[in-house]
Amino acid sequence: MTQSFTKYLLRFALAGMILAIALIFTAPQWLSQKTDIPLWAQSALSSTFDQPINTPHSYANLLAGTMGSVVRIYNQTSKPFKSIALLQDPHYANLLEGQLIDASTNEIHLGSGVIASSQGYILTNNHVIENAERIQVGLADGRSAPATLIGTDPATDLAVIKIELDNLIPAKVPTGLDSRVGDIVFAIGNPHGLGQSVSMGIISGKGRNRLGLNTFESFIQTDAAINAGNSGGALINTQGELVGINTAHFYNSSTSSRSQGIGLAIPINIVSEVLHSLVSQGYVVRGWLGIDFNVFKRQYSQNAFASKQDTGIMLSGVYANSPAHIAGLKPGDLITHFDGNFIEDWNESLNYVTKLRPGSTLNITYRRNEKTHTITAILGTRPTAK
Repeated sequence: MTQSFTKYLLRFALAGMILAIALIFTAPQWLSQKTDIPLWAQSALSSTFDQPINTPHSYANLLAGTMGSVVRIYNQTSKPFKSIALLQDPHYANLLEGQLIDASTNEIHLGSGVIASSQGYILTNNHVIENAERIQVGLADGRSAPATLIGTDPATDLAVIKIELDNLIPAKVPTGLDSRVGDIVFAIGNPHGLGQSVSMGIISGKGRNRLGLNTFESFIQTDAAINAGNSGGALINTQGELVGINTAHFYNSSTSSRSQGIGLAIPINIVSEVLHSLVSQGYVVRGWLGIDFNVFKRQYSQNAFASKQDTGIMLSGVYANSPAHIAGLKPGDLITHFDGNFIEDWNESLNYVTKLRPGSTLNITYRRNEKTHTITAILGTRPTAK
């Protein structure tokens, strides 16, 4: 029985070998792995059906929905122009297709902006449109329109302009938690006139001040590349929300060197407040005590373990007939509290006072000749910078 079964298997194996040899000589194409599908089609099929599970992540879809809210801004001026984004290249004149250029043009300056509403309001930096005689705006969809100036706020380096076009895409405003150090962000703008571009980085720091750029400073620091032409553009998060207006690349004046990876943006909370004021009344109203921040100086205690009572704001100048002067403050007074809240440095005191409306009362605690006093000042209106 076993021998018969073995012979039976051998006969089938021999028959299979003979059939294979016959195919090799008579129809070799049947054994080939070639197909009639072209190579490009095979690649397409492979990419469609054989994608790896972990494909590289892309932000293309996110950015496609946000880049339409960022515009290019061209400023024609024949006046002296103070800008960190000076561009004087005849190439940019060709981009305007005769809509902006005339025989009197001396300079064309370039920047970016962010559409704030479907009514055509656009946020940008004040230094982008400073001294502008004419302003032209280019949209991501290829349209172009002249812009009118609504208002400026040099103290924060923000401005609002307006265009008359339909079907605009406003930027999305954050509705969730505040931005945090480490959040991924994208800077969108028109660097060096290359066209709309995106750079990626993280939020490296928050609340940067005392940089000498603006009167009011609380910058977002990012390592997303911000170059000339990016000023006024958008800094967005991974939800496609506007978290800041790109303003500058940090420049160290003491060493005359431009840093690497230190871009600065104005945070959305400041942007929103200024936008509302400029659109509603064309300027920003702030409370005023009558002490220029340049004359504020932090008084540090020599003792590292000293209490907060030993520190405050040392006044070195008071404007004549200002609210501070009328209330009785003098140079040399050490302010320690506003409305019972401890005030430690000039930036904190400046923000506290300017957020109050003119006519508001401010309780001030200060030290003079080693004695503590409390007075009440009625705030005035902070003069508008020109």
